[in-house]
Amino acid sequence: MQPVKTAAVIHDLSGVGRCALTVVLPVISAMGIQACPVPTAVLSTHTGGFDNMASVDLTDLMGDYLAHWRSLGLRFDAVYSGYLANCAQAEHVMRLMRESGGLSVVDPVMGDEGEMYSALPADIPAEMRMLCAAADVITPNLTEAALLLEESYTDAPRTDAEVEHMLRGLLKLGAKRVVLTGVPKADGRMANAYMTQGDRMHSETTFEHLGVHYPGTGDLFASVLTGAMVQGDSLSRAVQRAADFVYRAIDITIPVKTEPRMGVQFEKILHELKCEQN
Repeated sequence: MQPVKTAAVIHDLSGVGRCALTVVLPVISAMGIQACPVPTAVLSTHTGGFDNMASVDLTDLMGDYLAHWRSLGLRFDAVYSGYLANCAQAEHVMRLMRESGGLSVVDPVMGDEGEMYSALPADIPAEMRMLCAAADVITPNLTEAALLLEESYTDAPRTDAEVEHMLRGLLKLGAKRVVLTGVPKADGRMANAYMTQGDRMHSETTFEHLGVHYPGTGDLFASVLTGAMVQGDSLSRAVQRAADFVYRAIDITIPVKTEPRMGVQFEKILHELKCEQN
């Protein structure tokens, strides 16, 4: 028996709507990894379609929280960050990534469908660029990629040349590997495109567009990808596993006809994630 590996997971906690820590913790745990949460904010619901939610920014707590961990000499096999409530939190994430020395995954959660989340400060993209520069892997969607690259957003299908342009631009920020999620293709399918520093060309996993949008699927994808890489998978294998799991979760949720704001019913298929580490 070997000790389980550990991952510090830095995300918000939303009480209703499957996203952030309510997705990250069960997925990482199901993959046989101890998930150690660092909450960045607490919200009564996520912000994707709900109004008048109650929320608390936990920046003031994060300093003491991580200082206590530091005093215990804790190190993690992975540091995986998502939604940050403000720019000051990025400094805490950066320090934790540097001190842990393990895999660092940054999901630069800032927006979707062409819009930056309204609760975020205008200068958060600059802080996310700083985090991305220090990361082993980043997982932006198209909206977040546009914000990072300071380019205009479009939801039009992308050619291979356009996808590669975005990936190379994101790699220039400094990350070792980039996974660009939810890319529409000319044939009507969707793709997750990925590239590593030094690659001559990018690679993709494609999947059928199921025609419905559920909040939290980006968190689900990045969580499975992080868990797979901690288990020892290559980037290509991790991307495929994450894409397959998200597709399955959406596919089983659609027939149930639950309200999309509630997210996908991933709980029903958690057992499909292997706990064994390579």
